[in-house]
Amino acid sequence: MTAPHPDTPSWPEAAQTPPPPTGIRAVDGNRAALGLLIIQNVVSALLIAVRVPLGTALLGSFAVVVAAAFLFFRPTVRALAADTRWRTPPSWGLALAAFVLAFLASRAFVLAYVTFFPSAADAVPQFLSSGPDVWALLLAAGILIPFAEEVAFRGLLMRGHERAAGFTVAALTSTFAFSLAHGVPASIAGILPLAYVLARLVQHSGSLWNSVIVHALNNTLAVGLGAFLLGKELGDPAQAAELLSNPALKLPLALGALLFGAVVMVVLHLWLTPKPDPQVRSAPGPWLSLAYVVIVLFGAVAVALTFPQVGLWVSDLRSALF
Repeated sequence: MTAPHPDTPSWPEAAQTPPPPTGIRAVDGNRAALGLLIIQNVVSALLIAVRVPLGTALLGSFAVVVAAAFLFFRPTVRALAADTRWRTPPSWGLALAAFVLAFLASRAFVLAYVTFFPSAADAVPQFLSSGPDVWALLLAAGILIPFAEEVAFRGLLMRGHERAAGFTVAALTSTFAFSLAHGVPASIAGILPLAYVLARLVQHSGSLWNSVIVHALNNTLAVGLGAFLLGKELGDPAQAAELLSNPALKLPLALGALLFGAVVMVVLHLWLTPKPDPQVRSAPGPWLSLAYVVIVLFGAVAVALTFPQVGLWVSDLRSALF
């Protein structure tokens, strides 16, 4: 019988060695993303309902989301914290270049959609505030909420899908769920290309922080521009819709915007190729779960409620019941 090597730990000592992190399971990532999405929307809606200013309400919802993440989804959050995606620093040049191209593609698709459907401009959410709450809104909607959403969708949900089904499936499923969760067709038209770029950027760079930077820049610019237009009394989307309804401009403008956006997206897709990663397909299996279906249904219902006929039907049903 050969003697054990002196560097080989005994069985009790080896048994006490903690196992390496196993990563995020798809079902756990779906469940965490759904839970945080619901908490964020419910808390912010309740605070706004009791007349808390928008920026302050979003700050409150972010605080509750952070507490819920550590209280209800601690193992999944810890798995993300141990992941290389979390610990790899950002590349600011890469993030800024991706942001510029993604922003152009996103706005091109929104322009095309609003040109085809001018009335859709009225349904686009306006993140507007005034007074000191503008600074709270810039902090919450511009930085903190993008951080929380990147952790939920490109961190927890997409990482689980990558381990189960690979890069392509994960990029598409996280993009679809994130976009549909915003619930307004005109918003979805702009968020779809942005979300896909965010997914590919994380996969290309190996860092979740790059998508946080791009998302924060996009939201900060949108909120800042909204505050500027509100101050200049130019923020009425109906004015833009009236300009875009010109029959002579409608088709050329829409097709030109679609073509431009599509070309930019092709360039981004070819540029942001995924970086080899040992986590990908390390736990083959289904990525679809009830939690993911609920996220999609949540968005689908919100989209349906933006259509006038559906809104009238819901109003009639509410009157009949109450």
